Parts: sequence; C-alpha cells; structure tokens
Amino acid sequence: MLFYSINRVKVLKGGIGFFTQIPIGRDPESFESLRRNLWILPIIGLISGFVIALPSYFLALLNIEFIAVLLYILVEGINHIDGLADFGDSVFASNNKKFEALKDTKLGSGGVIFIVFYLVILFFSFQSIRAEIIYAIILSQVCAKTAMLVLLTTSKPLWEGLASTMMEFASKRDLVVGVLIAILIFAFIALHTNFRIFLVFISSIVVVVFYRAYVNKKFKGVNGDIIGALNCIVFALSILIFTML
Repeated sequence: MLFYSINRVKVLKGGIGFFTQIPIGRDPESFESLRRNLWILPIIGLISGFVIALPSYFLALLNIEFIAVLLYILVEGINHIDGLADFGDSVFASNNKKFEALKDTKLGSGGVIFIVFYLVILFFSFQSIRAEIIYAIILSQVCAKTAMLVLLTTSKPLWEGLASTMMEFASKRDLVVGVLIAILIFAFIALHTNFRIFLVFISSIVVVVFYRAYVNKKFKGVNGDIIGALNCIVFALSILIFTML
C-alpha cells in the first residue's frame, strides 16, 4: 500500500515537472513513472489550472487580466507555444517543406499568425469571464491535457524524440481512465455551477478528433510540436467557449 502511494506521488511529480513549469523538481524515476501512467494528464491539468486560476481571479478583480495571461504562460512554459509556432509554420508550408518547418528554430509567418490569434483569444477570454474565471481556467486546462492524452494514446510518433519516448507505453487503458477522470472533474464542478459546462468538454473532444485526422493526413504521425500545439489550441478554444455560455 505504501509502495502504491509512493508510486502515485512519483507519477504526479513526473507529470507536473514535465508538463508545467511549477518548481517541483525532475528526476528520471518520476519521468519513467509518468510514461507508464499517462492517465494522470487530466489531474495535471486540474492542478496547474488551479495554480493559474486562483491568482487570475484576483488579477481580474483589479482589471489587470493581461498579467493573468502572462501567469498562464509562465506556468505552462514556452514549449507548448513554441510547438504552436512550429505547427503554424508547417500548416502553411508546402508538402516538401512541412517537416523542415516542424524542426526549424526560426519563426515564420504561419507561426506568427497562430501565436497572435492564440494570444488575442486568451486576452479577450480572460477579460470576458471575470466571475467564472476560476473554474473556466481549471476546466480548460483539464480539456487541454485530456486532448494531449487522446493524441498520445491514439497516434504514431513521427520520429524518434521526446514524443516517441512518451508514447512508448501509451495504452488504451490510459485513455479510458484519463477521460473518465476528466468527466468526473467536470461533473463535480457542474454540480456547483451549471451542467452546460459539459459543452466545453464535448467541444474539446470534437476538436481533438478533427485535429488528429488532419495531422495524420498531413504528417502521418505526431511529434512534440504537434502535441504541444494541440494543448494551446484546445485551451484557447475551451476558454473562449466559456465566454459564450
């Protein structure tokens, strides 16, 4: 029982350390535990969402939501945004240059367009949901991390790299358990708010389905940039939908 508890702590530490910039520390054993337990991703979204949401609520009261956006980026780190930029460049690249765009360290016009739209949506949404900003951010993070889980467990890696390492032990069990956890999180918050919030979760799953179909057709697989880009896209669209509920 004690070993079981310690193992779950290592999984949690590995997930927070790998997918966020929360200073919890990183070590090979925790990372290995994470690789074998990707179902933890929605819980990582719940934790990171809470870390972002609580200060954001008070920042919204002071009408300085732009700092809340910066806080979100600080907690998430720039890796996902870098992935969004590279993915944006690859979307606008020709077929013979699409893979180069994913590997290129330079920021192209496609990446600029994606990042600008992404930041505009975040600033607009954070300003529009002041009263509901806590659960909107938390649930949008849960959606984003669940989306990553879906892609990690149902796709093939493009090439050897961090994504392929993460996907080595990905299983349908991870997918089922993770999605069930996400649904339970939504259900708990819905009991205290409104069941319409499930529209956000359903919309995020629809986005993942179309996104997966698109990247599999265009790239025949996924890498870290493609997965990171999905995280940004789903978070932005989820929190935007909250402004419409």
